[in-house]
Amino acid sequence: MSNERDEIYDIARSVIDGELGILVNGSDIDNTADSLSYAVLAAGYSKPRTISTVKELDALPEHSVVRSGEGAVWESDSGVWYETASRLLHVAADIALPATVLYAPEESK
Repeated sequence: MSNERDEIYDIARSVIDGELGILVNGSDIDNTADSLSYAVLAAGYSKPRTISTVKELDALPEHSVVRSGEGAVWESDSGVWYETASRLLHVAADIALPATVLYAPEESK
């Protein structure tokens, strides 16, 4: 199991056990949680990536978009960052961390 899938499985199992425990028991709970966790991943769920260092910010592909720890949205362009609706350019160290990656384009192959 992947870490993300394990986390979804644990959440699903606790919900099923707590809310449906009288209807489902034993291995049925495990099978239901297992099926549900795969279905959630197949539907496209992915846990947002958290950036906690300037080095991680600098490693993101060009045109990545992040939400800073203060809630501002930033986009990278030509090695600098700019805040949405602003023309002022910043370096990665200006972004409040931790930041959540909202978009990271695939790197060129």
